[in-house]
Amino acid sequence: MAPNPPDRPPHSNWRDLPNWPTRRTVLEYTGATATLATLGLLGGSAAAQDDDEVGADDTDEDDGETATDDGPAYSYWLPDDPRELEFVAVDWVTLNEYASDELEDAQPDDDVPAEFEADPMIAPVSEGALSAYLFVGLDLAQFGLGRLLDDGEMFDSTVSELLQTPDTYVVLGDIDPAEIDERLTAEPAAEFIRQLEQTDEIDGYEVYTPVEDAAGTAIAVGDDALVVVDDEAVDALAVLESMIGAARGTADRAVDDSESFAWALETAGGGDVVIGQLGAPAGSAAAADDGDRLVDFAYPELEGAETIVSSLTIEDEETSTGNFAAVIDDPDETALADVLGASGTDQSVDVDGSRVTATATWDEEDVAVARKM
Repeated sequence: MAPNPPDRPPHSNWRDLPNWPTRRTVLEYTGATATLATLGLLGGSAAAQDDDEVGADDTDEDDGETATDDGPAYSYWLPDDPRELEFVAVDWVTLNEYASDELEDAQPDDDVPAEFEADPMIAPVSEGALSAYLFVGLDLAQFGLGRLLDDGEMFDSTVSELLQTPDTYVVLGDIDPAEIDERLTAEPAAEFIRQLEQTDEIDGYEVYTPVEDAAGTAIAVGDDALVVVDDEAVDALAVLESMIGAARGTADRAVDDSESFAWALETAGGGDVVIGQLGAPAGSAAAADDGDRLVDFAYPELEGAETIVSSLTIEDEETSTGNFAAVIDDPDETALADVLGASGTDQSVDVDGSRVTATATWDEEDVAVARKM
């Protein structure tokens, strides 16, 4: 079981206590800059040491989705947004098998090597993975779904992938709509639990909204996905329609409207944890104005990048690889080579006009040495 948050009394269900801290507080507490390489390659879970190689199959057996030449399956859920787009995508099957213990046991005093924090291919992806993981325990707890990732202990529904954007959270997998309905519509068992009721339907998904009117909150439930919107600043139903429409092919997708984004996804979007942005350039005034961004690529070397996709893939119990793709106005190849994948080995950085690609590898031995320095 994960440790209690600081300054909180011991409680067996501390994730579900009413005065739960903000996502930012918890990210800081769990060490948001702890890298996936550190989480996975140091003290890897026993599950990761099975004979079966983790992450070797791109086919998702749980929900039947398969990455195609047109892009990874999660990309179908990313609608064309006239503003900007940020996302975090997690192959939960792989991450759960490999690093679930490390995700839960991360401590605030974990020493993270400075070179990891300074590497755009490591820190942002790691923060994204933790954000997606913690969203379920934090944000979904208010709907009675806070333990959805707990390996069948509380739910018959199973999770294969997680997708987070600033407006929405998508749980992909084998979902039992009746089970979710029972949780959402149940009489609240605690003060902080919000009761919902079925009020609408969108393209085969049953839509639930709070019994007590709350702007910006709606949950769509289907047998292959659970789509959550909980942001009072948006029209929740419109957001659901846009995202479900993209997934069903009845609304425009970001990948279809942007050649640079499609290229970046094809190049670097196939990892076990993937983050990306399309829109406000990294380091721009528009990006700086948003102090709570989902994806943080605020590195001087990436200033002016309008499209970025970065991913980490778990190859086995000892090795992770990273892939990076960006479209940057007037990129500085020397400066980029100093940071992209610099904390790993087998580093490669290539600049072709405005297109930048990079790859690197992180091995258990290298990570262990870095943490001792």
